[in-house]
Amino acid sequence: MGLGQSQTTELLEKLRGRQADIKDIINTESILYTMPLLNFLHRIYTSIRPPTAPKQDDALRFGLLGASNIAPLALIAPAKSHPEVIVAAVAARDRKKAEAYAKKHQIPIVHDSYQALLDDPAISCVYIALPNSLHYEWALRALRAGKHVLLEKPSVSNAVEARALFEHPLVTAPNAPVLLEAFHYRFHPAWQTFLSLIRRDPLAGPVVRASVYQYAPKGFMPEDDIRFQYALAGGCMMDFGTYNLSCLRQILDDARPEVLSASYRGMPPPRKKGLQPEPQIDQAITATYRSRSGAIGHLEADLATAGGFPAFLPASWTKNWPSIGWPKCVIELGEKTVDESSSSSSTEGTSHTVQRTVTLWNHLQPTFYHRIDVRDTHTIRQGSQVVRRWTESKQIKAYDWPEKHPGRNNNSGAAWWTTYRYQLEEFVHRVKGRAGSRVWIDGADSIAQMEVIDRTYEKAGLAVRPTSSFTV
Repeated sequence: MGLGQSQTTELLEKLRGRQADIKDIINTESILYTMPLLNFLHRIYTSIRPPTAPKQDDALRFGLLGASNIAPLALIAPAKSHPEVIVAAVAARDRKKAEAYAKKHQIPIVHDSYQALLDDPAISCVYIALPNSLHYEWALRALRAGKHVLLEKPSVSNAVEARALFEHPLVTAPNAPVLLEAFHYRFHPAWQTFLSLIRRDPLAGPVVRASVYQYAPKGFMPEDDIRFQYALAGGCMMDFGTYNLSCLRQILDDARPEVLSASYRGMPPPRKKGLQPEPQIDQAITATYRSRSGAIGHLEADLATAGGFPAFLPASWTKNWPSIGWPKCVIELGEKTVDESSSSSSTEGTSHTVQRTVTLWNHLQPTFYHRIDVRDTHTIRQGSQVVRRWTESKQIKAYDWPEKHPGRNNNSGAAWWTTYRYQLEEFVHRVKGRAGSRVWIDGADSIAQMEVIDRTYEKAGLAVRPTSSFTV
């Protein structure tokens, strides 16, 4: 952890108090001014190469269903620093692939099949990062085997599957295994701090408009990626779009906002030999929603963004070039009246209001970098006449929980913890029956998420993703 402002001041004062020569002070101040950079480098390095914690005897033993690309980031690395988590086994459709994966990531056990892993009594939890179309079946199979399930988003293919899964007796029974849809960003202090600025802050009025954006550059994902296959429940709305919608539903404080409009950009004709056209796949999607309170939410998600980068070149040159952009959430709040009744400077007939705009940059990977921009526009009115108007701005970062936050329980949290590490912490707390940060995604939330995704596809004129025929 880096030095805070008070610690920095204290250190400099100690040096001056000892009558250190000017050279020592200058050198020390130079070091302290580089602390933000050093903190950044330390945070990034440690998040990528976390310390290995000694494992407790009762540690949860995870099995991986699928040798996925996301598991090293989402579970394998976070598990290293958690004393109560061991990644013990992996299974894939191709055993040779699973063996190579296990060797690379130091996973001791390779099972011949997904079911063989579930049948292993030494495995207490499973992480499912299979194609979306397989989530429903293998989550149910895992629950039937008595395993706790960390389930990659989207939880399933559609609302029918969501209701069948999260309302199943295997999930709702007393002492049922834990089932969590892995919206990892929600567990990070940055996201929770952002929500507090629009929900619980004294200067926060009602949400009026909210927009959430996320992009991947053109070519980042190959055209035969599972995200671009309808049979596997692919599509932009099922990938980037599901993050954006999850954000909007929280910001609007409405589980099922009305879908006002939706449009999409389809897949271009396949260039790779043997690939079939995918007319039901959205490569990019835009949608607008309205909450119960009348607030408007807008999302834009694109898995192959092109054009406009770099900005100094003519658009005609760059229209087919890969483009990049930071994920962000932009929230406009309505005016909030500031209570100045107790102020001696208040004048009868005057009013003081504040209109807030909040922007969160990089909410999905805030450990690497994020910033919350808060802009408060103050207005003093005498009746209907504006007497004075001014703007106050601040920037906030939240890599760790505040001292008195419930997330501090059991000394949880560190600036280098990724969203996935915070998520794993809460998952373990839930399995162990302990209080954590109080952040969670319950089954009702996951069902509502899929219902709105289905309605978005229908509004865009696309088919809802296909339903599995699997039954328990």
